[in-house]
This record gives sequence, structure tokens and C-alpha cells, in this order.
Amino acid sequence: MRWDEEPADRGRVKFAASADAVEGYGGRGLNGRALHPVAGYTFPDQDGDPWWVIFQPWPSAGPHQHRVPGDILACNDSYGDMVHVVVLAAGVWEDDAEAAFSANAPSSLADAARVAAAVEPISRRGPRAAG
Repeated sequence: MRWDEEPADRGRVKFAASADAVEGYGGRGLNGRALHPVAGYTFPDQDGDPWWVIFQPWPSAGPHQHRVPGDILACNDSYGDMVHVVVLAAGVWEDDAEAAFSANAPSSLADAARVAAAVEPISRRGPRAAG
């Protein structure tokens, strides 16, 4: 797992893990950008365990585009060397995810799950022009 701040990535903190260290995401690795809670970078679950909530771009999206499709994932690395992933929203635009998290400022994993569930899926919204 890696947490990096990339200047070319709008100062966003990246969360990355190889496919062999990820469970719950269909054998895929992670290379996403953290969505922010009210304070810090992690969202506590009901037991107080920290979870990262990230936007994971789809592979065809390219590494530094921002109007890209992807998934909102909750990632918990408290299971040893494995990152456990829960998909909170699949097939959404990154800028919609960022706007929802900025507007709603979730403070817990449950809040983040509600915010992610409210982001309109691409399939209902249709294609978006590149920006």
C-alpha cells in the first residue's frame, strides 16, 4: 500500500495497492485518489477503525485526467497485508464524486457510504464531454 501526494495530481493523496494485496475488488489493484472527510484522510467505521475512501479511475481513463469514470471505494488495511475493499458506488464521474464529498463533508464511513450512494451513476447521466 502506498499513500503519496502527487503534485501533478492536484495535490491529491494517492492510495495504491497491487492486485495480489487487494480483496473484494475482482482481482484488480488500486491506484486511486483519496476523497476527504471532515478531518484527516480516514473515515472511522462503527468500531472506530479507519477506512480510506478513494476514487478509483477505470483503467482506460488515463492517470491524470479528472473528468473520468470510475468507482468510489472504501479501503481498510487492518486485515494484515491485505487491503479489504468495499465498493460504495460504481460507474460515477470523478468530478461528481468530489463535488458530493465537498458539499456533504461526511465524517464517518457510514456518512461516506450515504454520500457515495447519492452520486448519480454514469449509466443514468450519459456520456460527458472531456474537459
